[in-house]
Amino acid sequence: MKLIPNTYKKYGYKMFNCSLSDLFEYIKHCYDVKKVSDPTQEFGFLIFNNVDEAIQKINFKHIPAEHGKLPQIKHSLTESNQLLIREITFYKAEDQQLYQNSIEKAWALEGHLDPRVQQFYYD
Repeated sequence: MKLIPNTYKKYGYKMFNCSLSDLFEYIKHCYDVKKVSDPTQEFGFLIFNNVDEAIQKINFKHIPAEHGKLPQIKHSLTESNQLLIREITFYKAEDQQLYQNSIEKAWALEGHLDPRVQQFYYD
């Protein structure tokens, strides 16, 4: 099957270097003292050992397996090992909409990423 170039999307993901409880405690504290929270400043970002570790920790959850297999997905880490790049391209144009619907449903069910993850969009 041939990939459709105009379905290409690129995303980036970084994860705050803290536990979930630390993040939630920090956000609650900031709310209590009426301070804007900035987890980036407070915790910095986690340095991953490899791509597999980054994928596992970032945790693309609640996406049905059949929809997760629709695109061709390539993962890589930047030089700093803090930014996971996810590039996706589809084989059929209609698969792009099915995949987007599954992402939106996952988001409605708690989100599709670990709460410590910051997502970046590329054009």
